[in-house]
Amino acid sequence: MLKLLLDANLSPKTRKYLEKKFHFNVIDLATENKHGMTDEQVVKLAKKEKRVIITFDLDFGEIYYFSERGKVGIIVLRLEDQRVESANKVLNKFFQNESKNVDLEKSLVVIDESRIRIVPNIN
Repeated sequence: MLKLLLDANLSPKTRKYLEKKFHFNVIDLATENKHGMTDEQVVKLAKKEKRVIITFDLDFGEIYYFSERGKVGIIVLRLEDQRVESANKVLNKFFQNESKNVDLEKSLVVIDESRIRIVPNIN
């Protein structure tokens, strides 16, 4: 079962959506009262619990690319409309159609309104 960690910038409603729709094991930092964590602390928690991070924070792409490539999975949502409904819509499309052949636990996935870019682990 896929384990996810939603960064504090995503709504707990997205956690509930992913749990109900896909039966994923999801925690969100907002509900866990961990919204003050640094990006590095979030990565450390995700690695410890073997969770894929979902975030709106573009800095996670840099962290992955320069220091954590292949050690953690990160999904970055680059959406102009960051409302819950928009996030859930693109995540639904991704998990329904695009995620099947991706090693999510070791890849960087960048999703915007019109495309999905996957940076695989090259180790």
